[in-house]
Amino acid sequence: MPSYYAVRKGHKTGVFETWSECQQATSGFPKAEYKKFKTREEAEAFAGGLAPALVKPKLASKPKGQGDLTVISPYRFPVQIYTDGACDPNPGSSGSGLVVYEGGQLTMLRYGLHEPQGTNNSAELIALREALKIAPRYIEKGSPVEILSDSDYSLKAVFVWAEKWSRNDWQTSKQEPVKNADLIRECVALAAPLIGRIQVTHVAAHNGTEGNELADRLAMQASIHKVVGWSDYGTYTSVEDILQLVRG
Repeated sequence: MPSYYAVRKGHKTGVFETWSECQQATSGFPKAEYKKFKTREEAEAFAGGLAPALVKPKLASKPKGQGDLTVISPYRFPVQIYTDGACDPNPGSSGSGLVVYEGGQLTMLRYGLHEPQGTNNSAELIALREALKIAPRYIEKGSPVEILSDSDYSLKAVFVWAEKWSRNDWQTSKQEPVKNADLIRECVALAAPLIGRIQVTHVAAHNGTEGNELADRLAMQASIHKVVGWSDYGTYTSVEDILQLVRG
């Protein structure tokens, strides 16, 4: 029976099929976290920061109810897009960040869309919107895409609550205007042709997931330096250097 080695914290995180690979990913790393599992599903759950019992199926095209949207992919997607937003103070100066991995390799670092009076939620939605714009370029090449966000609010707003809000003329159950309605509508329109072709995943914030941590740092840099529009992060030297930047 095959074994799977899940690394939650190490030089490299993810699921490995040999002990040798696991050793290389964790040897010498301070407070490394890793564990052996009998199934890939359990290993993926541990590596993603969740207990195996919390693994839920892929988000359906028509979600039922307004329950927890947290999902863990059954395998590592060829293309993973991590998004994050930051705002300090909240509301106040905001910015968004986005990183892309192709085949496990970091290929894109983007930041920007500073707003002088934004919110953390609007910044998260702006980052998600950009991911939905980028995703089709990979899908058209035949690469499945996973979009990962630590914003439970933005994922539920777009993929769960929007349908009801739309029927209610974008009013909440308390008959108040839905906040960030324009951004949510844009995301819904971009997501509509991608349903069934992408997976959206809620990832725990500040839990050591490299993509999430990088997107967080980039969002803060966009907020601090008031970066207008989307830009490639030009001062990139190494992942370690970016992780030393101010966190959100």
